[in-house]
Amino acid sequence: MPSHPQSKIRTEQSVYDLIVIGGGAAGFFGAINLAGINKGARILILEKSTKLLTKVKVSGGGRCNVTHQCISPAELSQHYPRGQKQLKNIFHQFQATGTVAWFKKAWS
Repeated sequence: MPSHPQSKIRTEQSVYDLIVIGGGAAGFFGAINLAGINKGARILILEKSTKLLTKVKVSGGGRCNVTHQCISPAELSQHYPRGQKQLKNIFHQFQATGTVAWFKKAWS
């Protein structure tokens, strides 16, 4: 019986602390946070395509810009006409300065 090239039988069992389905920003964010909390964590990120973090790469005109220069929640929320009121409340809790600090910590 011919076997499909991708249907290999594994004889060893892999154990992971976290398996992330999808190689997007949220999945990587979760994986990086767990790795920061537990340095020995075994993490597997599964993505069906070869396009990891595609939306992050195109943000900011291709410069992977995930923050804005304005750090005031009121000013930042004005860039989002739909949901401006809701985002203003969220931006008080999750600010651009916090995002920058998170990246510095995660990559240091």
